[in-house]
Amino acid sequence: MKKVFLKSLAVAASLVVLASCGNSKKGNGFELKGTLTNASGEKLVLEQMAGNSPVFIDSAIVNEKGEFEFTNIKATPLDFFRIKTSEANFAIIVADSTQKLVFTGDAKNLGKDYKVEGSADTKQFIEVSNELLKISTALDSLQDVVQAKMASQQMDSVKMEQMNGEAEAQFNLIYERAAKHMATKVMAFPGTIANFGAFNVINIETNLDVYEKVLAALKEKQPKSVYTTQLEQSVMQYKKQFELLGAQDKLLPNGGAMPDIKLQTPEGKEVALSSLKGKLVLVDFWASWCGPCRKENPNVVRLYNEYKKKGFEIYSVSLDEEKDKWVKAIEKDGLKWIHVSDLGGWQSSVCAQFNISSIPFTILVGKDGNIIAKGLRGAALEAKVKEILG
Repeated sequence: MKKVFLKSLAVAASLVVLASCGNSKKGNGFELKGTLTNASGEKLVLEQMAGNSPVFIDSAIVNEKGEFEFTNIKATPLDFFRIKTSEANFAIIVADSTQKLVFTGDAKNLGKDYKVEGSADTKQFIEVSNELLKISTALDSLQDVVQAKMASQQMDSVKMEQMNGEAEAQFNLIYERAAKHMATKVMAFPGTIANFGAFNVINIETNLDVYEKVLAALKEKQPKSVYTTQLEQSVMQYKKQFELLGAQDKLLPNGGAMPDIKLQTPEGKEVALSSLKGKLVLVDFWASWCGPCRKENPNVVRLYNEYKKKGFEIYSVSLDEEKDKWVKAIEKDGLKWIHVSDLGGWQSSVCAQFNISSIPFTILVGKDGNIIAKGLRGAALEAKVKEILG
């Protein structure tokens, strides 16, 4: 079950991929001053973010009027900074050397409802972080409802898996709506690193245009930034995978005949995929060491239990190399269907045969032996099986 932990803007900020692109060359730097409520002589520290190791920039004491000013700031391109009184009490700012900023907030809770005048980037960051917090709240509420229902009712494993599956579908719906809303917000102001947190809910597979627009804007405004480089690498990596999927589509077109597979079960018996013709078959490529595969297994178990009497079968092909680990994973996850492997790992014959570069990967094969769809998981897989078998 999915769960996003964004309990505050401070935690939401940690979702951003932070790396230092600061310039060590001294200069006037940007100006940063402000006013705090509930202040009583606190010491404020300003840090430039550098991955998990923030770099100290300056400190300031809040006066009796709640005013402060940082004066020893070095020149820097657009980057993430944080003002803090402690590790648990801080606010994020997105700024560069050209900006003169005025911060207002609460000294007791810097990350809550703070404002920064003079920085459109920080404003965007706050808006994105607030949206992430809303998503977290919605997911937490759903999680609480599911857990309360499970605690109040006696359920067998089948009912529990069914409830988990229903909750997973609701989680996915929340994510889909959130991604659509977040993509609109990002596209309205694309040329800033303040958007990076949004990519935690904006799926590159369905929103490549959003990633490319942000990348193009960053290349124009910050061509030498490490953030621009990071995003470009992510986009290039996805496009490479997409090209592989394109080649896979040509090799395994929907509607085309499914190539046969003949591998051995853990007991040493050879089972051919073609022997299952007449059933709706999910060919599931997985491995005991594959975290996403194991996470998906409860959904597949529930689906199998619901539709096996209607002609649904699963033919699992493992990319394991060690038989003991493969067998233990089958037993632990309760996978009571057909399992085969040549224990070749990524060198398995099926990897070359089906152009497999990542798992989990699925192929849904119709009763006639032709391919219906590829890559279905979760709610999408369940919807397709229900559509076919009713």
